[in-house]
Amino acid sequence: MLDVAVLATPMAAAPAASPRATINLLAYVHLRNIYGSTGAGRVARQLTEHLALRHDVNLRILADPADHAKIVPLVGSPWDRFDYCFFSSETSRQQAKWFAFDRPRAESYWPEAQIMFCTAESYVPVKHARLAVTLHDAAFFENDAHCQSGSFRKQRLKWRLLYGKLARKADLFHTVSHFSAERLGHFFPAIRSRLRVVPNAVSPHFFAPVAAAGVDYVCRAGLANRPFILVPGGLHFRKNAELIFEAWPLLHRLHPDLVLAVINHSNPEYAMRAARMGDSVRQFGFISDDGLRALYAAAQAVWFPSRYEGFGLPVVEAMACGTPVLVSRASSLPEVAGDAALYASPGASQEHVDALHALLEDGSLRADLSNRGKRRAAHFTWESSSAQLKNHFEKLL
Repeated sequence: MLDVAVLATPMAAAPAASPRATINLLAYVHLRNIYGSTGAGRVARQLTEHLALRHDVNLRILADPADHAKIVPLVGSPWDRFDYCFFSSETSRQQAKWFAFDRPRAESYWPEAQIMFCTAESYVPVKHARLAVTLHDAAFFENDAHCQSGSFRKQRLKWRLLYGKLARKADLFHTVSHFSAERLGHFFPAIRSRLRVVPNAVSPHFFAPVAAAGVDYVCRAGLANRPFILVPGGLHFRKNAELIFEAWPLLHRLHPDLVLAVINHSNPEYAMRAARMGDSVRQFGFISDDGLRALYAAAQAVWFPSRYEGFGLPVVEAMACGTPVLVSRASSLPEVAGDAALYASPGASQEHVDALHALLEDGSLRADLSNRGKRRAAHFTWESSSAQLKNHFEKLL
């Protein structure tokens, strides 16, 4: 069954605000995640950069000095101009010290800090400053979001200990969708009143025309003259790789010239299975923003059949590029995509085949979803998200 469902209105933009007092914001950023970033790394980078652009935020970055020396020269502006505070231990050891001993506190790095903001799931102790932490989702506490394995159970225990500590210590939890807020509140009822939803957004790059470097990438990838479906999340259990393996042969029989282009890191086992499917499935790994922008624009459709997402950043990125999107009717995806995507059940491979076939055959459907998607994506801006987040910080003081 195909449907273009009106399931959510765009998340509200930040209200217009009168001039505010400047706040001293110390942001703990895992610098190793902001170069070549996807997902949570992209969110941390964009939020930090856009908070820094605000005249009412005095920003300093708390970071690993070794990561700074390695990553900042690669990233360049504006990260080479930020003010930094450094901790003395390697990142993992420092996080263990913060967790075990509640020392050193944020004020040890910057005595005037008013807000200590962990841009991803981390803990930095505070004395007088207020602690705010980004929690993207509750996936590690769900029973069906990840493949059950020894490493998964170890990570779940680690995160349960961390979230338990944060539940006792943090003043505010930023999360990226109402779905994530509901699930986090389900597993940790004590934090419900401290959860604040500020959505992820689309980097301006994805609204801009395709750069020459992107056009060149598509040509070198051998996709310039081939119709292809883009899978932007890699092949993982959580991204519904099993359904992709079931559905793709059925779709390829209907469209023998079609290519499935998979980008970003994949689980090694799934990557090997994809490689055995022949030339119709091509894996490109991580690619630059220029290449990604160009692939979104050149694709016949973007396929994001994920089982579980806290937000689903590739969905709005693809929409900003005007590319029709097919997503699973699951987790946060209806909230984010609204009436601008096609939906199929995450457990029904034939529904996905039918939806993709319809997109490939119906130019008017593609055009309609393209227009809806561009309008939808325009509501998700980092300027708005940073303004909303700053407003929540201000209320803590």
